[in-house]
Amino acid sequence: MRERLLAAARELFLRYGYRAVSSRQIGAAAGVNFALIRYYFGGKPGLYREILQSVLPPDVSGMLGAPQEGGREMRLPDILSHMTRVWAGNPWIAGFVLREVLTPGGPMRAMFLREFPERLAPLAERALRAEMARGAIRSDLDPRLLVLSVVSLAIFPFLAFPLTSRVFGVRNDEEFVTRFLRHTQALLSSGVAPAAAAGVARAQARQ
Repeated sequence: MRERLLAAARELFLRYGYRAVSSRQIGAAAGVNFALIRYYFGGKPGLYREILQSVLPPDVSGMLGAPQEGGREMRLPDILSHMTRVWAGNPWIAGFVLREVLTPGGPMRAMFLREFPERLAPLAERALRAEMARGAIRSDLDPRLLVLSVVSLAIFPFLAFPLTSRVFGVRNDEEFVTRFLRHTQALLSSGVAPAAAAGVARAQARQ
């Protein structure tokens, strides 16, 4: 019954928006007593939070790729890969974010910020600072802005899917995601300048 409520709520929230859907409607769509929403989730806000959290592992740092087996620390490719795969593998997230978070007065903006960016951004920034300290990433970069760049590269193609799918051929399948990650990781690690010019630019930046 819990899973039926989650599935029904996800579909209704995506179609009509959080405010327009009542607990009674969710219960009817799931074929269960709507009072079970309070029993399982503490109410409609808790149900919404559960839907958002369902795309991440229990340990939020796991989404960023660390710590993994053998204690390997998370690295830039891990962060990019996990963010990209979460959005590519859950197309409904974009509809939620556009409707409930980014629109003026979005009813779930505070919850979304509290549950995701405000928790994930510091983890990613600390990981990138550690990579800079190891010499794996240029130390002249602003780690916070680097997180912003990674988030933009990983999320925008799927957030704007109705446009990017038509203009750039973005897809949610494994073949495209693998190709996209290969391209984006190369872009982040080497830039767009020819190899020799990129090396000169990096040397000048360190001076």
